[in-house]
Amino acid sequence: MTDAILPPSPLTWAYADDWTEEAPEVAAGRRRALGMPTAVPSRAVGSLLRTIVAATGARAVVEVGSGTGVSGGWILEGLPEGGTLTTVDPDSELQTAASDTFTSLGVSHTRVRAIAGAPLDVLPRLSDGAYDLLVVGADIETEGAHGHALLDQARRLLRPGGTVIITPLFGDDGVCSSRRDLAHHLREDPEWVASALTVGEGVLIAVHRPAG
Repeated sequence: MTDAILPPSPLTWAYADDWTEEAPEVAAGRRRALGMPTAVPSRAVGSLLRTIVAATGARAVVEVGSGTGVSGGWILEGLPEGGTLTTVDPDSELQTAASDTFTSLGVSHTRVRAIAGAPLDVLPRLSDGAYDLLVVGADIETEGAHGHALLDQARRLLRPGGTVIITPLFGDDGVCSSRRDLAHHLREDPEWVASALTVGEGVLIAVHRPAG
């Protein structure tokens, strides 16, 4: 007898993704990604991002890995009026595509700051303790020292109780090899309260709870 829970069937995964309705403008950003060197979150993961933003009451979010604006579009849906998104991507072409998605959504330029540049060049220029949530998306290197440098920036940027979300988490070998060390660190570090979620392509969520 085992207490293991059987994983959802492919039909269950498909239902969870199809259940979520996506704004046409965000869906257009998803189609745009097909011709570009980037990955986008599934609708189920996008919906989860929106819900976490709303549930945490986040008002300022920084995203690393803009893609074509799909994840950013979901994040913006969860933000309250006046909430802001700062999105960073090293690929200027992707940053332009993301900006096009935000424009099509009718989002004011005062609510989105899109910055083209390497994350570890851009993040140190952002204000200490000014953000509620950091989202690390696809195509952003999180292996080894690079990933730990991102966490150092997260500690500095987030207010106490702020949240880090990393997606995708899963790959063909289980946890993505490039993110395994980072996932283990977040699990073991007493400053972080973390969970791995089997939603879509996998989501790691961690709340920063510094000592004292």
